[in-house]
Amino acid sequence: MGKMAEYVTISDAIRIPLEEIELSAIRAQGAGGQHVNTASTAIHLRFDAKHSPSLPDDVRERLLALGDQRISADGIVVIKAQEFRVQERNRRAALERLAEL
Repeated sequence: MGKMAEYVTISDAIRIPLEEIELSAIRAQGAGGQHVNTASTAIHLRFDAKHSPSLPDDVRERLLALGDQRISADGIVVIKAQEFRVQERNRRAALERLAEL
């Protein structure tokens, strides 16, 4: 079996180690249905962009200047992924959104 990447690739030059990203499984919100509210399939991602040693200063400044609602005043990026019924797919979706930011 292939080993899972231990970092998120942002660009050729920038990689964020998974140790800097907090991922929690939470219950999905929204319409009920057989399984949706009983299993913790949604993923809540938190990344401290302001204090990350992996982000170059210019990238950090651009990220924090975006004014994106997912970035708190303290420089914490918060992303919630719950569109899939499988936790691993939501985890991947959350990490992909972080890379896109």
